[in-house]
Amino acid sequence: FMPLLKRQVEVGEVSLNDVSINLSRMADGRNNWDDLGGSGAGESTTTTDTGRGMDSFVISGIEISNAKVTLEDVDQTTELKAFDLKATNIELGKPFNLKGGFSMSLPEEQLVGDVDFGGQVQTAADGKRYGVNDLQLSFKGTKGAGGEAVSLDLSLGANADIDLSKDQAILSDFVLGLYDLSVTGELTVSSFTNEPGFTGQLTVAEFNPKALMRDMGMEAPSTTSDQAMKSLQADMKFAGSEDSADMQNLTVRFDESIFEGNLKIVNFDFPRLAFDFQVDRLNLDDYAPATEPAGGTASETEEADLTVDLFRGFTGGGDFRIGQLIVAGLTATDVSMKMSADGQSVRFSPINANFYEGRHEGDITIDASGSRPLLTANHGLTRVQAEPLLNDLAGSSSLEGSGDFFLQISTDLTNSNTTLQALSGDIGMSMLDGAIIGIDVTETIGAAKALLGKQDEMTGESGQDQKTEFAELTMSGVIKEGILSSDDLLMLSPLLRATGEGTVNLVEESIDFVLKPVLTGEAGEALGKLNGVAIPVKLSGNMYEPSIRVDIVAALAESQKEVITKKANEYIGGLLGGKKESGAEGEEGEGEGEGEETSDAASSLLKGLLGGKKKKGDKEDDGGGAQ
Repeated sequence: FMPLLKRQVEVGEVSLNDVSINLSRMADGRNNWDDLGGSGAGESTTTTDTGRGMDSFVISGIEISNAKVTLEDVDQTTELKAFDLKATNIELGKPFNLKGGFSMSLPEEQLVGDVDFGGQVQTAADGKRYGVNDLQLSFKGTKGAGGEAVSLDLSLGANADIDLSKDQAILSDFVLGLYDLSVTGELTVSSFTNEPGFTGQLTVAEFNPKALMRDMGMEAPSTTSDQAMKSLQADMKFAGSEDSADMQNLTVRFDESIFEGNLKIVNFDFPRLAFDFQVDRLNLDDYAPATEPAGGTASETEEADLTVDLFRGFTGGGDFRIGQLIVAGLTATDVSMKMSADGQSVRFSPINANFYEGRHEGDITIDASGSRPLLTANHGLTRVQAEPLLNDLAGSSSLEGSGDFFLQISTDLTNSNTTLQALSGDIGMSMLDGAIIGIDVTETIGAAKALLGKQDEMTGESGQDQKTEFAELTMSGVIKEGILSSDDLLMLSPLLRATGEGTVNLVEESIDFVLKPVLTGEAGEALGKLNGVAIPVKLSGNMYEPSIRVDIVAALAESQKEVITKKANEYIGGLLGGKKESGAEGEEGEGEGEGEETSDAASSLLKGLLGGKKKKGDKEDDGGGAQ
């Protein structure tokens, strides 16, 4: 009683045990606790201040144990159980210690866990400013349900300053921890009672993303490189609100790559993007799914389908610049591309890069308006060196030289199978002063000629030391359902002129192609009767290491085409009954003479077809015979 006379309120310890508090809030904003401090029905809400307030307010201690709070907020229920709180020496304008904890459950968010908190609370005498020094807050629990639940172990340390008169809160020296992930920085929240805005600076210390995923109970992706996704750190300045984020001076070190730039997102429900990024080096192959190990099962490496949702629901875009980009084994430098999205499709155009001593220009569009993501792409390559390009792409090269290439394709991006099976479009190339590596056409044909008579076909040897040089090589083709068809290959060189046609099955990685070289000059003269004749060279089997065969029989048939035609006509004429020469005997001997003519014609034809030589003294055949 005596402190009251001195305008001082002093309270001893206050304890509250096993209390249950049920709160509810309806969609129109009404709740069941507003009337706790209000006036009764019919009472005036006007009050008159007839004197000054208390000079001091002191509570020796507050202790709450095993309390339960249930909040039903429209369509979400929050439960706090086993709520404990302890505070000592509470006095306005002076610091006091606070410690507590509770178990929480948010069924709609599938979030369950335990929260602990503590710190030293500072209050201003006028009750308009609060602070917490050495704030410690932790959460241990799970997010999600069943086998998809993710383990969480969060901690937060900071110094907090809340100024009600400025409607502002500042978190300084804060540290956010999630297993081995540590984020430090400063955060200022303005207008937090109305429309909160955020500004600050964040630094993410280096951590191992794969290890973090395993700690959280998630399956880390299997990558081609064992060192992929093992190091990440970041630094940025940011500003934002409940519905936007603006990250400036963003620097991210991810494995061996350094990303720098700015990113702005407006409207999180249907984001509009604006960004500008540059990367020093990016090897996408390191992050590709690891190939199935020997003895592994298909289910262990089953590929997840791409869905249209990945490319929908956002608009805007920005610029990428990459110093060095490696993808599918290919390397491009000084890459630049512009991305734009309209909510139903994503386009990258233009795409420019230096590419194997040449230049690449192209564009890519991904249409997600339907049930499957569909890609269309146009690419042009100028003055590109084919040999290093194919070496990087397939591990070996079948071409060398500089050339121009174009590619116009469309396909289904759902998975790797649909990408190849649905691949359609047009391709073309034009190369100068190069060579086909792996086969020496003139040498192979020469060897086949030397062995003529011993075998009908000759298998050619292939290898990096074998090559057929050319001055010009052109080809165009059509791709349909993953199969490339071409009928206009043309190769010109001082030694030969070759045409070609056939197919390349990109799905099965097989080839069925026929080259028809015609040797010229001294090389042609050395072939004798095969001079100027197209000699088919068949390429079949694996498209990267094809089997090579020379069809010498087809070449011989072509070289003797006129002779064979003449002999065939004579033979057919004999079968139909040839006329006797002048001076022949009467009809009685006609049948016998006719039979002899037919026999001679057939014999001559067979000898010609088989290359039979004339016996000494035989009459010279008008057609010269077949040698």
